[in-house]
Amino acid sequence: MKVGIIGSRGIPARYGGFETFAEALAQGLAEYGHEVVVYSLPEFKSLPFSHHKIKRVFIKASKISFLEKVSMSSSSILHSAFSEKNDAIIFLGVSGGLLMWLPKLLKQRTIVNIDGLEWKRSRWGGFIKFALKTLERLAVKWSDVKIADSEAIGEYVASEYNKKYEFIPYRVDKCSYQLDDWQQVKDEYKLEKNDYYLIVGRHVPENNFDISIKGFLQSNSHKKLVIVSNLKTRKTYTSEVEVNGLPSERVIFTGPIYDRPKLYALRANAYAYIHGHSVGGTNPSLLEAISSRNVVLAYNVPYNREVLSGYGYYYKDGKELSRLIGFMEKDFRETGREKILNYYDRILREKYNWDIVISKYESLLQKTSTSDAQNIFFLS
Repeated sequence: MKVGIIGSRGIPARYGGFETFAEALAQGLAEYGHEVVVYSLPEFKSLPFSHHKIKRVFIKASKISFLEKVSMSSSSILHSAFSEKNDAIIFLGVSGGLLMWLPKLLKQRTIVNIDGLEWKRSRWGGFIKFALKTLERLAVKWSDVKIADSEAIGEYVASEYNKKYEFIPYRVDKCSYQLDDWQQVKDEYKLEKNDYYLIVGRHVPENNFDISIKGFLQSNSHKKLVIVSNLKTRKTYTSEVEVNGLPSERVIFTGPIYDRPKLYALRANAYAYIHGHSVGGTNPSLLEAISSRNVVLAYNVPYNREVLSGYGYYYKDGKELSRLIGFMEKDFRETGREKILNYYDRILREKYNWDIVISKYESLLQKTSTSDAQNIFFLS
């Protein structure tokens, strides 16, 4: 079967959950024998990638933030419909909602991964929120199979759109690195093992960098805080990093790190991981943290609790995070760490497992047709 993947920025993955997912999904489906077409931005063309059953098609997109994915997805749908003529399309996100009726009209199977509730992000104004909500509604209406990445998202869609759903968990690759990778990042950022907290994510309001930085500094921890994001300088947070007169060197902004082994080395050697994401479903950065065996201090929302259950520590503001950091450094016991890490190992093995995820997608492609899928709602 020829399968198109639309909605990520492209492969190979550089920075972002959907890119990581798109690459792993494409490779997994190719191993099942499918011919896979991944739509990518032109900037990915220079990145080395080769797989005899995976084709990359490069699509230009608008430079305007909100329109980037919508324009790219719309152009990709047209290319898929009239050029590639894919048998099925997997949409990552709802940005293709405007034209999702077209592949349905041409009897191309359509599967949409709803992802998080993009319209809830605080960076969008009223009109864009309305537009994103409309895209979500259209994607649910026109797609044959609907996919999301957490039970919490599933409950939202079931309630909002009166659809049945099935939960299929998400997964990330096992984090592995060489000693040389750790030595390089250790020297570059002047770090020591277990002597820093780590944050990895995009610099957007709903990831709550401000709360995380303030909470860390208010804790008077003598460890460092390392932030890996698209934010390359500390200028945005000058006032925060001077809270209580603490030296700003304790907060390190690395900028984006696209070298995966180096990023994995940073994760694996951190004392704990601070996860401030508050919007969306199961976040890949959170799964990478538990795969790296980081104890997680997470923003208190249902999506994070769904993953961590009673084996995470939760905060809603800087004061609560500060108290958690104090607990971690004064009262936390290694027996507690072992219980948490054993739980992480178990859910990665039994729930957030690539073999399970890919096989579910393969099953959808094999068993679902346009005529029999309209009343089925899958969550992944």
